[in-house]
Amino acid sequence: MCKRGLWLRVLAVFAALLFLLPVLFIFGASFLSRWETDRLFAGMGRYTDEGFLPSPLPPMEATLEQYRELLLERPQVPATLLNSAGYVFLALLGMLLAAPAAAFAFALLKFKGRDALFLVYVFVLLLPFQVLCVPVYLSMDALRLLDTPWALILPEVFSPLPVFFLRQFMKGIPASVLEAARIDGAGWLRCYGSVVLPLCRPALAAACVLVSAKMWNLIEQPLLLLQTRRLYPLSLYIHEMMDARQFGLFAVCVLALVPILLLFLAFSDETMDGIDRMEL
Repeated sequence: MCKRGLWLRVLAVFAALLFLLPVLFIFGASFLSRWETDRLFAGMGRYTDEGFLPSPLPPMEATLEQYRELLLERPQVPATLLNSAGYVFLALLGMLLAAPAAAFAFALLKFKGRDALFLVYVFVLLLPFQVLCVPVYLSMDALRLLDTPWALILPEVFSPLPVFFLRQFMKGIPASVLEAARIDGAGWLRCYGSVVLPLCRPALAAACVLVSAKMWNLIEQPLLLLQTRRLYPLSLYIHEMMDARQFGLFAVCVLALVPILLLFLAFSDETMDGIDRMEL
């Protein structure tokens, strides 16, 4: 191996460790005892004559007290965790029905106004939620879906992100593949179900990971669209714990991190393949 390749590997490992530091910090802090957690919260951003108060990591008294309290003494945590899982599952189910069909139309069908309509999709994709919050709120209010799970799920089902991602992937499918299917007598619906969708498995996996991560970490949307606390997702409960600096914050962050991390690891190859094969 040449020296340049060796230095690139060392640099990549160093960069990976830098990005892993916050995760390792949260994981280590989830084993802190109550008094060590209080000490850590007291030292956050506090400067004394001796400098910033030192962090109690690694734990002097490693314990599972945070996890025990969260799972056994705080019913809000399992309830909000199930809420988040349900929201992600329903959003993924709806997205898998809507987004590939829309992407197929934008990528492979020809109709008047197709490109102009896709530009609208791209424009909406570039807008932050702070700009879209009023139209989303008014739409959910008109549909009488405010303070229901569907107020969070439906906007993600019809999100332009997976449509854009899948459309760019489908643009890379060779035209000869579809022409062969059409010559064999397959209609557009048959081409979509038997040819395009099987070829789009990497892009579908990547879209599922992206939508799951976005849906799992919603903060502003539930704050705006939900009022009933029993409908809150886990991300909003973490936000409340963070504001109050409650004991168990780091353990609940680990519980929130693990499902998305496992999902990414399970579909990492397909996700990277789907991103690499996008036509930009």
